[in-house]
Amino acid sequence: MQGSKIKEKILKDAEEQAKKILEDAEKEAAAILEDAEKEKNFILESARKEAEEAYRKEKEKRVGLELIELRKKVLAAKREIVGTVFERAISKLESESRKDYLDHMTNFIKALNLNGSFDVIPGKAEKRVDSEFVKELSQRTGLDLKLKNEDVPLSSGFLLRHGKVEINLAPSVIIPTLKDDIEDHLKSLLFEE
Repeated sequence: MQGSKIKEKILKDAEEQAKKILEDAEKEAAAILEDAEKEKNFILESARKEAEEAYRKEKEKRVGLELIELRKKVLAAKREIVGTVFERAISKLESESRKDYLDHMTNFIKALNLNGSFDVIPGKAEKRVDSEFVKELSQRTGLDLKLKNEDVPLSSGFLLRHGKVEINLAPSVIIPTLKDDIEDHLKSLLFEE
């Protein structure tokens, strides 16, 4: 009997020890699962934050690129409008009345601060520049101007020539030379910014 009591005691001790090992293993497994769950949540949260940050950066990049493209389009439209204004100014100067043309050309020549004598050579299709025009322009500018009829590569406007020096006063030349001086002012008049 004693052998069976010993055997029972050993079995009981073994069962208790097995039960304790299982309980410890379950606690350890639960702790590992809890740590793993925390690690999983940390990794998921980090991945979510990284994805949100990447999305935010990509969105900002796309919006920035779209803004740049929009600004380019606005600038191109402004340039086109300013170009149209200058084209119309050339057209207006080419077709304005003799009196208005004389007034404008007087101002252009005075702005050049010239002195001395010059030949006035009109463009092929320029009908406003005749001897009377040259006489009046000479009086207004204080220059000694003489009308010369030569074949020059101008359709409108005229050349002022002093020796080998020629000053092209064709509207298609004058207006673009003024462009740098008045473009910013023109833009401020046309576009509120």
